[in-house]
Amino acid sequence: MKTSYCTKYGGPDVYQFIEIDTPKPKENEVLVKVYRAVVSPTDGNFRSGKPIIARLFSGLVKPKMKIHGEMFVGKIVEIGTHVTGFNINDMVYGSNGMKLGAYAEFIAVDISNAIKIVPTDLDYKDVLPLLDGGITALPFLKELGNIKAGDSVLINGASGAVGSMAIMIAKHFKAYVTGVCSTNNVEIVSSLGADEVIDYKKEDFTKKYNQYDIIFDTVGKSTYGKSKKALKENGIYITTVPTPDVMIQALFRKNAKSKRACFMAAGLRKPQVKIEDLKYLENLLRSKELKPLHGKDFNLEELGLAQTYVESGHKVGNVTISLINEKENLK
Repeated sequence: MKTSYCTKYGGPDVYQFIEIDTPKPKENEVLVKVYRAVVSPTDGNFRSGKPIIARLFSGLVKPKMKIHGEMFVGKIVEIGTHVTGFNINDMVYGSNGMKLGAYAEFIAVDISNAIKIVPTDLDYKDVLPLLDGGITALPFLKELGNIKAGDSVLINGASGAVGSMAIMIAKHFKAYVTGVCSTNNVEIVSSLGADEVIDYKKEDFTKKYNQYDIIFDTVGKSTYGKSKKALKENGIYITTVPTPDVMIQALFRKNAKSKRACFMAAGLRKPQVKIEDLKYLENLLRSKELKPLHGKDFNLEELGLAQTYVESGHKVGNVTISLINEKENLK
């Protein structure tokens, strides 16, 4: 099978594109023909080995996992001898956890991971973004932020994979939503349902005072220290990229009632919890409360280019790698 291969840490050009043997599924695994794989910032961390803390998972000196890519959608082509609940030709989507492996034509996935059959009434292209932005934004807002009707919520990085989902999920909970993005994406963020849009090139939201119940930084471009005064007295600052001040707040002021900051490792939650979140988000797709923001799609040989785009901090929506000729495979 064709795959990307990463044997050393470095820039986007370290990937090799080679042919290797197709994996054979173990007794509790399914072999999936990958249709699309998500390009996320985490994949770039595993390729570059930066920040250094990432090497605790990816390998201290060189990458332990040679084939990157965590989240995927595709068709089951073979099943292990002990597999139940899945069948050949099922369309599935999910995460392979720290085993990675989605940047390849085929991936062997243990069914104990967060893998789920694509409902027949939903498009596989639309459920894939639920894995990246959806099951990050939902627990951050619902569990950490304790979001409720009437809350004033600011989403920083509102045009990205997590940010775009966060806008729509916050509107589902009947919050008043302000999105922060660049000039080029103001119209996109407005179309997602944001009540207000701030162009960060023209206005600094951290200069506001006592305005937001929740500030959700989905891109790690702000800080709690600068954003604190924009929070209401009982407000909370949550971020996907924890800084030392956020970590201190989370450790020592977790149950505080006044202004505070917090984070969570959403990707490390148990697979069954993720699957329940996916079911919840699928229902929002059905009700049209979620309309996935599809971003750029690249082929496998453009993986480095795709990661450069994601790492630029200006990506729009969900960025993917296509591993198939979709017109031929969907006939």
